[in-house]
Amino acid sequence: MRDAMTLAFTMLGGGMAAILILMLVAKLTGRVNVEEKQGRKPVYNIQAEVKGKRTLVEADPENPNIPKTRYFLTFHKRDGIRLEMEVPGEDYGLAAEGDEGILVYSKGDEFIVFKRT
Repeated sequence: MRDAMTLAFTMLGGGMAAILILMLVAKLTGRVNVEEKQGRKPVYNIQAEVKGKRTLVEADPENPNIPKTRYFLTFHKRDGIRLEMEVPGEDYGLAAEGDEGILVYSKGDEFIVFKRT
């Protein structure tokens, strides 16, 4: 009985590790595809300041019972123009109003990265 439980836990652990590795590979592959697509568009690097943060919670189209959160940052460019861009949750969490840095985005106001200075 003990050997069967040990075998079951070993198989479960191996299965979980395989799933985590596959998720990591999918995430990295997705980033490469985004970078390739953005590589064909003009990229802008401008001095900007974070002026605002907001979230939008809505139903996920694939699963309406699970809410999906979208994250937005508002940037103020030196020329006085404000841009609101949807950003990944990681970038939203790291940003604070008043942060200054270099905003990198592509044509169509697609956020790439915000590098604090």
